[in-house]
Amino acid sequence: MENKKQAIWRYSFGIAIILAGLILNYKDIGREFFAFSSVGNWLIYTGFIMFGIITLQLISGKKRKVDERTQFIGMKSASWTYIFIILAAFVIMIIDGIKPITISYSYFMSYLICGIILVYVLTYKILERRN
Repeated sequence: MENKKQAIWRYSFGIAIILAGLILNYKDIGREFFAFSSVGNWLIYTGFIMFGIITLQLISGKKRKVDERTQFIGMKSASWTYIFIILAAFVIMIIDGIKPITISYSYFMSYLICGIILVYVLTYKILERRN
């Protein structure tokens, strides 16, 4: 019963995000956002990704056990990711000082977010194998 209630809330939130994207597209609000042509398109895309993730989680039905070990690994990989963000910001500032970076902000943020997720997953997998 609890899973059904959570699924309803999650699906309704996904629908709300898609509707917000449709409204923004209809009102023609927001241009070039995170490598998308508009904020509305980004919200619609995010809503459909949410639908996919929720459906996959419901279909798999696999219960994940969270113990002290997995919490420790998650905290360690989060701290390594934070260190990566600080070092990446430092390197970007040095490179920008030598030669100005001419990439648009939306592409830069997209690459940065992808890099952060990639670093977190890689450090989590490495730490999981070591512990």
